[in-house]
Amino acid sequence: MVNIGLASEITYNDKINSKVFFESEAYKMILVALKKDQLPKPHSASMNTPLQILEGSTKITIADKEHILKQGDAITLPKEINHGVSLLRM
Repeated sequence: MVNIGLASEITYNDKINSKVFFESEAYKMILVALKKDQLPKPHSASMNTPLQILEGSTKITIADKEHILKQGDAITLPKEINHGVSLLRM
């Protein structure tokens, strides 16, 4: 097994930073770096989206249910269901 330090593959900027790390016909891995004041608008995706927290902790809202995740936790965001993110700490 190869261990990839994903957090080192992206940097924090003045705006939300995203980078496609891997993409195939059936799967896309996007790295996102955001600071506490950089909150993306609630949105949905066309496919199930795995999300793993690399640093800090966050509150993920899927539909109307909130989930608290910390470094190392993972969750799948279901396709076509609105989800939102708010950072708790970096």
